[in-house]
Amino acid sequence: MLRTLIDLLEQQRGGLGLAEISRQLQTEPGVVQGMLSLLVRQGRVVEIGPDDQVCTTCPLTGRCNLLTGQNVRYVLRQRRLS
Repeated sequence: MLRTLIDLLEQQRGGLGLAEISRQLQTEPGVVQGMLSLLVRQGRVVEIGPDDQVCTTCPLTGRCNLLTGQNVRYVLRQRRLS
């Protein structure tokens, strides 16, 4: 299922929100959130806030009112070629 999620995000350059990913994968949002959390911790996926900024680099991440669920999008972290 993780591979399917990654493939889905590879096809969507602008990222997708939790609800859209759940719909596309036909899976409960809680299950998808768990997979996304794992991928974010691994550094493979990045959360993008409503202002198009990477959430993990923002000093207000823990206190942000804008990040109440559906405004966050998830995108694959771009790999750098050596």
